[in-house]
Amino acid sequence: MSLCSRGAVFRNPRLNLLRLLPRAISRSQTQTLFSQSRAAPQTKLLADLRRQCRCFSTTRFQPEQVPAEPQADTLADSLPVCCPGCGAFSQTVEANEPGYYGTSRKQIRKLLAVRKEAIEAQNIQQNNATNSGSTDGDGLSPQQSDAIEEAAPPKPIQDGAFPDEAVDPENNFLGSPGRITEVCDRCHDLIHHNKAVSSPKPTIMSIRNYLEESPYRYNRVYHIIDAADFPMSLVPRIHWALMLQEQRSRNRRSTNETYQRGRKLPTLSFIITRSDLLAATKEQVDSKMDYIRTELRAALGRSGREARLGNVHMISAHRGWWTKEVKEEIREHGGGIWVVGKANVGKSSFIEACFPKDSRNLEKIEEWVQRRGENEIPNQREATLLNPDSLLPPAPREDLYPVLPVVSSLPGTTVSPIRIPFGRGKGEVIDLPGLERGLLEDFVQDEHKRDLIMTKRVKPERSTIKPGQSLLLGGGLIRITPVNPQDTVMSASFLPLESHITNTQKAIETQAEESPYRGTVIMKEGTGSTMASAGIFDLKWDTTISNLPTSLAKAVKDRGIPVPSLPYRVMSADILVEGCGWIELSIQIRSKRGAEDEDSYPQVEVFTPNGKHIGVRRPIECWNFIAQKQKLDKRKRPRTRY
Repeated sequence: MSLCSRGAVFRNPRLNLLRLLPRAISRSQTQTLFSQSRAAPQTKLLADLRRQCRCFSTTRFQPEQVPAEPQADTLADSLPVCCPGCGAFSQTVEANEPGYYGTSRKQIRKLLAVRKEAIEAQNIQQNNATNSGSTDGDGLSPQQSDAIEEAAPPKPIQDGAFPDEAVDPENNFLGSPGRITEVCDRCHDLIHHNKAVSSPKPTIMSIRNYLEESPYRYNRVYHIIDAADFPMSLVPRIHWALMLQEQRSRNRRSTNETYQRGRKLPTLSFIITRSDLLAATKEQVDSKMDYIRTELRAALGRSGREARLGNVHMISAHRGWWTKEVKEEIREHGGGIWVVGKANVGKSSFIEACFPKDSRNLEKIEEWVQRRGENEIPNQREATLLNPDSLLPPAPREDLYPVLPVVSSLPGTTVSPIRIPFGRGKGEVIDLPGLERGLLEDFVQDEHKRDLIMTKRVKPERSTIKPGQSLLLGGGLIRITPVNPQDTVMSASFLPLESHITNTQKAIETQAEESPYRGTVIMKEGTGSTMASAGIFDLKWDTTISNLPTSLAKAVKDRGIPVPSLPYRVMSADILVEGCGWIELSIQIRSKRGAEDEDSYPQVEVFTPNGKHIGVRRPIECWNFIAQKQKLDKRKRPRTRY
C-alpha cells in the first residue's frame, strides 16, 4: 500500500462527518447553478468538518490536535481534498511527503489573505441578516428566498449558447471562498526546480480495483504506450488483468460488447505517445501505422492475432499530431476515461493535450441533469466520498479551466488517481499512477538519471562496428558485441546516451570498471560487478529492399521493375533499451551461404546490469528518413567550380 493510500485509510473514518452536509445545506439545483446571491449557512460547521478532514499524516495516524497558531488552522481549512498535480491527499504535517502545503510559498500566502477577506465579508453579511431578525429555516432572507423561487434556467440566446452572466463556472459552482487550487510543495519543486522524490509504483491489481469502483456505467481505458521502446511498455495480458472487453476481430459480424455483473465491461484503446521521436513529419509517422499494428498483434499474443486494431492512435502531444481526433472521441464517449500505462510513458502529457475542455456553448440544464443521471450509477458518487473503504478520492467540482496533472520526466510523478470532470457532468478523465517499468535508473548517478529519457528526436550517425570491436553506450552501461568476431555490423543509435566503438577487450574492461572511460560516466560505482548477459539476439529480418543502391532503387521505383536477384542480403534487427530508445543493427551477408550457415543468422550479445532491460523487435527503419534528408540536402548544395 502506498503512502497516500495509508493516509486515506486513516482519513476515511473522519469523512463520515460529511454526512451532515446535505442536511446542513438545503439548496436546489437552480440555486446552485444560477443564483448569483447565495448565502453560506453554517460556515462554522463546514470549517470544523474541513479542519478535521485536512489535518492528517500520510504515513502514520496522529490524534487530532488543535494547532497553536491560527495560521496553520486557516491553511488546513483552505486546502483542496487532493493535490491537482499529483493526486496525493492534502496534508500539513509532513513536509517531505506528497500533498504537503506550507506557508513558505508566496502564492499560498496570497491565497490565504484573499480567503481571509472573503470570510470576513461573508461573516459581516451573515451578521446583518441575523440582526434583521427575518430569516427563513435555511438561513436566507425573504428577499433571497423570493429570488430563488422566481429564478428559472436562462434561455439560450443563439446556437444553444447561454449568456455570460448565466454561465460562470468560477462563481456558480458550490465551493468555499478562497479555496486553494495550487499544487502541493512537491509538485511546485518539480515544476520550478526540477527535483522531487519518485513515489512507489502500484500493481496491476490495484489498477483493477480502481476500475471496479468506477461511478459510471460506460468506461474506456486508454492504454498509453511509449514510442521510444515500443512495444516494451505494453502491459502484458491487459485484457485479462483489468477485465476488459476483447479486441474486435476482423470479422465484420463480430461483436465486442460483453456484460458482467450487470455492467458493460470497459473498452480499450491504444495510444502511442511521443510519435514525433520516430520521424520529422506527420506523414512519415503515419506511414508506420501498419508496422505498429503488426508489432502490436505480435505483442498481444494469441488474443491479438485476428484483432482488427482500429482503436490504435499515434499522437504527439509536443507537435499536436492527432490530438484533436482523440479529444473529440473522449468528448463523445463520456463516462469514465481511464488513463493506464507504465511509469513515464507520457500519461500526463496525453491528458494535457487531449483533455476535452469545456466551452460556453452548452446544452439546456434539464438535458444535462438527465444525462448525468443516466451515465452515473445511483448514489455512487456520494458513496465514493462517504464510504470508508473507497479507493478513489472524492470527485472534485468541475471547472472551466481545471488544473491538469503535472507533466515531468520524473518517473512516478502521479501518486494517486486524479479525477478531472468534463462536459458538465458528462464524464471524467482519471489519471492513474504508472506501473513499474524498469529499474535501469537505479544503476545511474542521480545527476544523470534524466539523461536516460529521450526528450527530443535523435538524429544519429551511422557507425561501423568492425571485426573485433564492440559498441559501448552510456560509458559502459550497455555493451553490444557481435557473436562472430569476424562480422562487420552497421549501427544507428536512437538513444540519448553517448555511444563509443572500441576494441572488445577494452570494452569489457571499461564496463567492468577496470579501465577508465574518457567520456562521461553515468554509472554508479560498483555497477560493473553486476554486468551480465541480457541474451543473444538474431538479426533475422531481411531489409534488402530498403537498402538497395541508389540507381537500382530509383529504377525499381520509377519503372516498377521487380527487384533483381542480388549476391547479398541485408539482415537487421532493433535492440530495445527499456525506457530509453533503440539501436538499429544491420549486417550484409551472402545470399548463397554454406550448408553449415543455412539455418543460422548473424547474432549479437548484449550486456547490461543484471542482464535485464533489453528487448528486440522487427526493424522500424527510421534511419531511412534521415538518409533521405541527407540526400536532399546534398543535392541542394551548390557545386564548386574550379
